[in-house]
Amino acid sequence: MTGCEGARRILLVCATSALACASLPMDLRHPTVAPRERPLVAGRYTDYRGAIHVHSHFSHDSEGRIEDIVAAANATGLDFVIMTDHITRDSVANGPAGVHGDTLFIPGGEMHRGGGSILGIGMTRYVERKRRQPQQIIDDVVDQGALALIGYPEGFHEWQVTGYVGIEIYNLKSDVLDEWKLPGVLSFLLLPPRQAFGRIVDRPAEPLARWDRMLRERPLVGVVGSDAHANIRILGRTFGSYHQVFQLFTNHLLARSRSQEDLLEALASGRAYSSFDVFGYVSHFAFTARDGERVALMGESIALGPELRGEVRIPERAEVHLLRDGELEWVREGEVLRFPIARPGVHRVEVYKRGRLWILSNPIYVSAVAADASSGAREPGRIGPRDAGLDGSEGR
Repeated sequence: MTGCEGARRILLVCATSALACASLPMDLRHPTVAPRERPLVAGRYTDYRGAIHVHSHFSHDSEGRIEDIVAAANATGLDFVIMTDHITRDSVANGPAGVHGDTLFIPGGEMHRGGGSILGIGMTRYVERKRRQPQQIIDDVVDQGALALIGYPEGFHEWQVTGYVGIEIYNLKSDVLDEWKLPGVLSFLLLPPRQAFGRIVDRPAEPLARWDRMLRERPLVGVVGSDAHANIRILGRTFGSYHQVFQLFTNHLLARSRSQEDLLEALASGRAYSSFDVFGYVSHFAFTARDGERVALMGESIALGPELRGEVRIPERAEVHLLRDGELEWVREGEVLRFPIARPGVHRVEVYKRGRLWILSNPIYVSAVAADASSGAREPGRIGPRDAGLDGSEGR
């Protein structure tokens, strides 16, 4: 055997070993905690974890089996999965809905228009998309009592439309395509899945900047899109399985129950945050603003006052960034942070763990005067002084 032949054999063995390693399921690091055992948020909401923007074999670009999606969702402890197959009459009539195992499946659809896509959440009827304008599609989604979100906003150019309640502020496919191809391929070939995805998942700077600009005009919920297809193939191997993607990040909805009605109400209201669990499982998170007995949660408005204070609670000590109208106000470290809010504006939080984006809140809207019902953001509830924490206590 010549030196060249030996080198080729060594490279072949290394490549085969890397492929075998990278295509394995990620090691599960998500503890499963039943909803009834989770502490209440603000004394009345449960934190439900789930995936938004998931495709199956009902989409033309996926061969994903429903049983695989259900198994992955159950194994990774998801409370809900929002399906968004490329809409067909078959996907609407026969797509998964209701409770499967431990996970609630909410039907929906994705319709590409205007350079991006329209995600219909909670759809029960087919929507024709051919030769139709984005506004017509959104109107059809809303008319059936469903929610409309804008997917792939980086390419969407029909922003004059109305009726949508939120946008994707992160999308896995967009993030993967944003990376230079060769290093990305090598990451999947040479590293275990968690490390490979950890090198690709990063802060979505441009989508966040766009969201901040839009938030100055109107309340708008931000979600992270799994865009799970189970169709990423490199050298004959499949990466990005449902089991892998469901461990990367999750959307958390603060809802009264795990019914479809209550979850969609929480989503539309903006009582939501996103966690990048690839960098560490997020068991809980709270971002509130308090003025006496009045407490605003994410998605709500509260009037500025001399006693208005914010509070952030996270699972462990980390770096917390407070942003107002898209501009960084301050950076602090801690597990429970309390701080005065002295200026009106759209306030949101980003949490970083070892330099990587870990948690993204939805905003609290601080107005210079009493909250105006026409703003779209909800006014805060009046709750007792011990109800703001996750367990009903003020914490330390």
